[in-house]
Amino acid sequence: MDELFTPPVDRWDPAVAGRLSGRDEVVYRSHLVGADPALTKEGGGNFSVKDVAVNRGGRTVEVLYMSAWGCDGATATPDDFPALRLADLLRLRDSGPLSESEMIGHLVDSGLRGEQRRPGIETLTHAFIPARHVDHCHPDAVIALTASPGGRQAAEDEFGEEAIWFDYRQFDVGVARELAERIAAEPRCRFVLLANHGIFTWADTSERCYRNSLEAVERATRALRKVQCRPADLGGQAVPTPPPDAAEDLLAELLPAVRGALSGTLPGAGRGDGRGVGRGVVLHLDRSPEAVGFASSVRGPGWTQAGPGCPDHLVTVGYRPLVLDRTPAGPAEVLAAIRRHRDWYDAYYDRHVAGPARAPGKRDNGPRAVVLPGLGAVTSGPDAAKARLCADHLTQTMTVIRAADAAGGYRSLSEAQGAADEYWPLMRLKPQLRAGQEPLAGVVFLVAADDERADAVAARLAAAAAHVALAAPPARRAAAIAAAAVISGRYGERRAVALVRDTDRGAVRQAVLAYGGFDVVVAPATRMTAAASDAVVAPATRVNPAAGGNGLARAALPVFARQGRPGSILLLGEGGAEPSVCEPAGDGRSRSDGLAGGGAAVHTVVATDPEAVARAAIFLTGSGGTTWLDTTLVAASGAPETTTTTRGNP
Repeated sequence: MDELFTPPVDRWDPAVAGRLSGRDEVVYRSHLVGADPALTKEGGGNFSVKDVAVNRGGRTVEVLYMSAWGCDGATATPDDFPALRLADLLRLRDSGPLSESEMIGHLVDSGLRGEQRRPGIETLTHAFIPARHVDHCHPDAVIALTASPGGRQAAEDEFGEEAIWFDYRQFDVGVARELAERIAAEPRCRFVLLANHGIFTWADTSERCYRNSLEAVERATRALRKVQCRPADLGGQAVPTPPPDAAEDLLAELLPAVRGALSGTLPGAGRGDGRGVGRGVVLHLDRSPEAVGFASSVRGPGWTQAGPGCPDHLVTVGYRPLVLDRTPAGPAEVLAAIRRHRDWYDAYYDRHVAGPARAPGKRDNGPRAVVLPGLGAVTSGPDAAKARLCADHLTQTMTVIRAADAAGGYRSLSEAQGAADEYWPLMRLKPQLRAGQEPLAGVVFLVAADDERADAVAARLAAAAAHVALAAPPARRAAAIAAAAVISGRYGERRAVALVRDTDRGAVRQAVLAYGGFDVVVAPATRMTAAASDAVVAPATRVNPAAGGNGLARAALPVFARQGRPGSILLLGEGGAEPSVCEPAGDGRSRSDGLAGGGAAVHTVVATDPEAVARAAIFLTGSGGTTWLDTTLVAASGAPETTTTTRGNP
């Protein structure tokens, strides 16, 4: 049973902790818990300390420093811990009935300062527990124990009077009051086991509170071991796994189709007006042995349809991922499965969501995670960080299922409860649910990184929230890796990746495996003959041979076709100091969207300045203006003729 869980690591440093007090104590503890995936996932859980602070009138008051709603404990700062007047919170302990909106209003009004961040929904539970330090987190082992058929009895046998079992409910003032009463009635109680959710721990010192969480995980693992009744292999392998090279070849065909089908399925994604490439999604591919083994097992994929491992997953994965019953032979099977998932989601919404819960609008019905037998799992998000968080949540569900199945089964939230939480107004406010609104959110560029100017172009695109795959020749591999690391460090997780361009097709394949696909290729212009073009360009992906070309651009055409969305190719010509001009398509926008069902429009920019090239690339996505200051753009339509119009800046 131990191999099912990566045990938490005791990272407490007395030398550091001993110098801290008040809010700094809880910030330090949140870093330890939030950075340990055995205790919680990014953005999950919350932490508090009761202390004193000085109000605007100069008076000292008792406060609760409470982590803000949805903040990531691993990276939290003092600003993520708003100060709330403790006396105002404690008045709600016996204040009578309170609606959700009244509760939220009271939490906001209790803030010591008006400009603070909004506190988490478990704030009243933290306030009502009399200990100075309180933590809430989502350990795999505790969730697995509470999701097992015999988990409650196993927990009672292991924890006895030291723990309270609490069946799953949405957090409101009633839950906070009930937990406070039950804790007060059990003097030996040190833990609350929240079924299908996580734990509460508390203590009068920060160190003891932290160690209580570590202890809870150790004891939950021990309890599960005692009730294990079958091998932890989910029934063994049901679907054979292809050799690695064959699997990646198949994924290179599948992922662009998945990305194209899901583009526009996240809040803010997809422009819907045909302009430019529109907003897409970024995919995260999990080919780990654990993911492939789970996806290929007898019982694992089926269990995922019973609900999430933790309600936090409703924000990212949704109630359940899309599961295929075999290794798909090609994109058509996956696309058909996505359509079936959309039909299921529409029915799920109609069955369970009504009244005020419909006010914010229905989330898109596309799957956010796909389990592919024999291949692994694919998750999506409006950027790489959110796609990875979706993968983390799916991984937690897989871990919980594996352990619970070994103990006899798996129990999660019902469809009705899942929908109630997914459409709970407070859940919809969680930061992890918000899509980026930047101009290039969800747009992926494949850039030929032949020299340092390409690195500068990539940095400028990433600054506008794009993701960039830098395809570097072998001699520039180290430089491209360094550039990608700098870009990601500055603009966000995996905003840039470095690829080795031994061959153009190989670079395109790596870009697909990295992001699921791409929308724009930026590469040096080289002349290609009509014969060469005719040999590689299918009718659905027509590119005018006279427009010039590039091996990387030609290799990208099948990706655009599989995505089912037109792409753009920006070829960098020689020259420079011409007056700034561009060619709109009659309505002030670029001719980059003219080919249905895939295809690509080819454009040439004559410039050497990376800023000018980047702004031309942004323009072609439909995200920029119609003029810029210091470059020349010559835009070619798709086919059959080339039309070039030159217009100077106003």
